[in-house]
Amino acid sequence: MYTRVSLSIATLLGLSTIATPASAGTYTVDCGTNGPTSLVQNQLAAITGAHNVLTVTGTCSGDLQLSAIDSLTISGLSMTGTLSLSAATHIGIQGVTISGELLATDHSSLTVSNSTVNGVIQLMHETSGSFSNLTVANWVDPGTGTASSGIVCEMSSECSFSNTNVSGVPSGDVTTPSIGIQAVSASRFNFASGRISGFDWGVHVWNNATAFFNPYCANLSIDSNRSIGVEVRDGGVVKLEGTPAGSGCPAANVIISNNGNYGMLAEGGGLGFLYLAQITGHALDGLLIQDGSVVKVRSSSVDRATSTGLSAAVRSDAHLWFNEETAGPTASSTLAGPVCVTSDSSVDTNNSSTVVRETSRCP
Repeated sequence: MYTRVSLSIATLLGLSTIATPASAGTYTVDCGTNGPTSLVQNQLAAITGAHNVLTVTGTCSGDLQLSAIDSLTISGLSMTGTLSLSAATHIGIQGVTISGELLATDHSSLTVSNSTVNGVIQLMHETSGSFSNLTVANWVDPGTGTASSGIVCEMSSECSFSNTNVSGVPSGDVTTPSIGIQAVSASRFNFASGRISGFDWGVHVWNNATAFFNPYCANLSIDSNRSIGVEVRDGGVVKLEGTPAGSGCPAANVIISNNGNYGMLAEGGGLGFLYLAQITGHALDGLLIQDGSVVKVRSSSVDRATSTGLSAAVRSDAHLWFNEETAGPTASSTLAGPVCVTSDSSVDTNNSSTVVRETSRCP
């Protein structure tokens, strides 16, 4: 049994009018000097429809939440606190300064440009974010008094950064190192030109995450971190690959320098790829490859470690592979020191003219 419902043309037109989303609007909020972020939160609650623009002037204090909002641009915001996004999509953030945390979760999507975060950026739970012309500056957690990570991309999120400088401070505790960039738990991370410096570890890629560091037109530097430049482990994949000169751009190299003990540490089945990379100024090893890990190197250079005199160490079922791909076998990489290779590990120079001096005397 059913009931037939008849609607007049006038009624249908009325319903059509109700269903039409509100037109985009431009809004302004002034926080004054250290005014409460509730001023901004209240304005967000009053905004309807999509494709709106909110400009914030002054300085704001407190946390700010964007939840289930679509197609909004925020510009000029200067705040102390946490800016959090949850299920917020197509969010544009321009010319903002955040002293605290930028947190995006639950399938959020955001684009951030020309901004500064004096704190940490964390993207999680299948969030996607694109960042350009960004500064992530030194920060110490006011609650614990310890340094924290700069950027964390985790839980199947997609994170892209270009022209980004990330600087930090060591944590002072070897059990909880500060880390410039973490790609974790099946996330996908992209980083173009910029600098990562000042942390305990520069980059950490693990638990089946994939990270691409591919500078274009300008170098990428991972330097002056206290103990490790790049660590990849537990099924993680990291590709640090520069680009040759061309299309009006100079060559863009990956520079990994002066990071305490190790330039790159690959362990626990981690995979590392180096191209147009320069690894210099480390105490123990430019490359340490161990515990079932593999590192492929082409057209790169590794200097002699200041303490051990080695360029690389390969041990515990690990493999170091020199392969010049289409430039082989004539092209090569350069190793200033010998490579320590234990009996259960190997070095291969297939399709490369790289000269490797092997030694079984490993510190």
